[in-house]
Amino acid sequence: MSRFLVPAAALAVAALAVAAAGCGNGNGHRYASATPSTPRSSAPCKLDHAQRRTVALARADIRRLRRIQAPVQTFSQRGTADQDRETGRFLLDLGSSKLPLDVYSNLLHLAKAAVSLCGDCGTGLEAAEPVLGTHTHPPCG
Repeated sequence: MSRFLVPAAALAVAALAVAAAGCGNGNGHRYASATPSTPRSSAPCKLDHAQRRTVALARADIRRLRRIQAPVQTFSQRGTADQDRETGRFLLDLGSSKLPLDVYSNLLHLAKAAVSLCGDCGTGLEAAEPVLGTHTHPPCG
């Protein structure tokens, strides 16, 4: 029994020493905590006229999708004809110009939330979701 107790105690003491070394207020350590003055995100993208128009059209489509879904009470795999038609229009508008990946993904996310009670609509939007290496989007900046 004592053969297993000594290594276990040594391991516990070592773990406590490592944990205690990591704790504290960072005295003497320059990078112990992140400073609030360091910027963590990049500058927002500058969209050209065609991209701004695409975003405006897509947002208008999302508003229409929300209005269509408002009276719907239950989930339906097929959804309504208006939901299906408006989802198709949204996808066409979204693809009318090359958007930066973050803008494109955000608009898709908003549209998926607007058609949460329509199974086919959500599946169609999922198919348009960018997957690593399948969609090319211009870099931001």
